[in-house]
Amino acid sequence: MTDEFLQKYKELEQLVLSKFFVKEGESAIWALGSVPEFVALRPHLNAIREIRNFLAHQPSYDNQSLITPSKSAVKIVESLMAKISGPNTVYSICIKPSSILCAKPEDDVESILKIMREKQYDIVPVIEKGKVVGVISDTTMAKDLAEHVGRTVLFTAKASTIESAKLQIAECFKKGHRIQAIFVTETGKPTESLIGLLLPLQLV
Repeated sequence: MTDEFLQKYKELEQLVLSKFFVKEGESAIWALGSVPEFVALRPHLNAIREIRNFLAHQPSYDNQSLITPSKSAVKIVESLMAKISGPNTVYSICIKPSSILCAKPEDDVESILKIMREKQYDIVPVIEKGKVVGVISDTTMAKDLAEHVGRTVLFTAKASTIESAKLQIAECFKKGHRIQAIFVTETGKPTESLIGLLLPLQLV
C-alpha cells in the first residue's frame, strides 16, 4: 500500500503541475489548496501531504515502513486526480483572440459602441500589444481597465476550471457586481497577453 500511495501521490503532483500554475519552489499539493474549488478540501490535502512527507523521511525497520497508508488515503489521492482530470478548463471553451471583437486605445468609442449594438455585444476589450488595457461596455464609455476588474470583468488562468470561473462570478455577484466577461491569460494576470475570452452564458 505504501508504494501504491507514493506512486499515486507522484502522479497527482504531476497532474497539478500540468493543470495549474505553481510558483517555483512551492509544493504542488499546497498550491492546489489555493484553487477556489479545492479550498474546502484543504484538510484532505494537508493530510495526504503529511503522510507523503512522513513516508519519504521516516526510518524503516527490517527494510519495512513503520506506518502503512490506509486504503482511504489512496482513495483521497485518486478522487483528487479524478476531480482535476474531469472538469473542462476555461481555455477549452473560451473564445480565442482571432474571434474576439477588440478595440485599440486610439479607436473612437462611439464607433465601437455602434458595432457592439449591431452585433449585440455587451463588452469589448481594448487591446495594446496583445494585452487588455481597457474595456468598453454597453453601460459605460470608460476605457480604464481598473474601473472594470472585479466589477464587470475578471481575469483567470488558462488552466482554471469551469467550476472555478463559476465561483469567481458568484463571489462578485454577492458584492452586487455583474460580470460580463472573463479574460483568460496564461496565469490569470492582467499584465499578460489575452489568450481567450469567456462569457458567463458559456458557463451555464
